Amino acid sequence: MTTVNSLSGGKTSSYLGLHYPADHELFALVCIDDHNANGNFWRRDKKLLQTVRDKLSAYENVWPEFVATAEDPQTIITMLELEQKMGREIKWVRGIGFNYLIEMKKALPNIAWRFCTEFMKIIPIFEYCYMYTDLPVEMRIGFRYDESERADDLNPNIKFPINCNNYGQGRMNWVKDFEYRKLSYPLIEDKVVRPQVVDFWNKNTDVTFPEDTGCQNCFWKDPQQLKLNHDRSGATKAIITWSHVVEFM
Repeated sequence: MTTVNSLSGGKTSSYLGLHYPADHELFALVCIDDHNANGNFWRRDKKLLQTVRDKLSAYENVWPEFVATAEDPQTIITMLELEQKMGREIKWVRGIGFNYLIEMKKALPNIAWRFCTEFMKIIPIFEYCYMYTDLPVEMRIGFRYDESERADDLNPNIKFPINCNNYGQGRMNWVKDFEYRKLSYPLIEDKVVRPQVVDFWNKNTDVTFPEDTGCQNCFWKDPQQLKLNHDRSGATKAIITWSHVVEFM
């Protein structure tokens, strides 16, 4: 069975990718197709901007050219450094832009309706696996032994449209329930806990990590963390400001 590592740019998933090599190393980048998010940052570093565009266009060519991300731009550098340390290619994918997703759903992601992860992480990874591997794959998730309860929330299946015709007998006749992955948790199996991961990266400083991983404007983050993200740099401040402008439009 083909193995896939799902990488996020955080220390734990990076530890997974480095210590448990897979046939495919995948990273899904959350994109915003609006230069007001943090476009000024990318215009100042055009070489890095082009690198991101090249990485995304290698496997994803149906979306607009990369403009901005909801994640800390340091995550980009983390993934490039991790790829060098691993000595294996990390494939980058993306889904619908955050701004278009909000327009489509007529809502911002929230605790009651958390649709962002599905559209901007799960679906693009599924699409890559569907196009480039034989399903199902063994998908390795970077959950540690001290957070084993998180493994209970993941679904190995995905409902995905297989026909553009939604007439006739209704929607369900063109949506297929794919069992596209067998979930695997190597860090849980080997009882790897947070201090081991932190200690490893303290000793291996050739990969630098963002101060806060994931979307900088995520509704799951504490207000104090959102404020820190807003104040930390111009790029992350622009992300928070962009999301607040969208929220009050």
